[in-house]
Amino acid sequence: MSRMKTIFPALSALALVLLLGACAATDTGGGPPATGPVADYRNSNAEVVVLNFFDMYCPHCQVAAKHVNEVYALTQSRGMGSRIEFYAIGWGNTPMESEMYRTRYKVRYPIVPDRDLSISSRFGKFRPPLVVALRKQGGRWTEFYRIVEVRGKAEEIYARIQP
Repeated sequence: MSRMKTIFPALSALALVLLLGACAATDTGGGPPATGPVADYRNSNAEVVVLNFFDMYCPHCQVAAKHVNEVYALTQSRGMGSRIEFYAIGWGNTPMESEMYRTRYKVRYPIVPDRDLSISSRFGKFRPPLVVALRKQGGRWTEFYRIVEVRGKAEEIYARIQP
């Protein structure tokens, strides 16, 4: 009986580790995970970079995710994916929160956690949602378009972010 008391907890712990590993390996979002090397838009070779600032707990950001995804889908379907790149920036979010956002809202482009707001602070004081488009000029990324309300405006935004 005492042998069972020692084996059962060990087997339970092993089963839990295997279960958690299987859950972590499941990818339901379809895009690059928030963990691992962090993507940096400043290293992009695209002509235009679109930054989608979000906060996992912001209901407006949650609604905006669908609409930014529509703009991204337009870009891909029209063959502009190599010329216009998208990044989602997790305003004040940890890697775990950013990954949760990517999975829950099916974001198919890189997500960058910005817990300390080091990226977000480059764009002034704001609260998400915010979409910013940048174009490289003189070796520097320069903002040329900014929008807070993206709902129902996928075609309009797509037209404005062209290289």
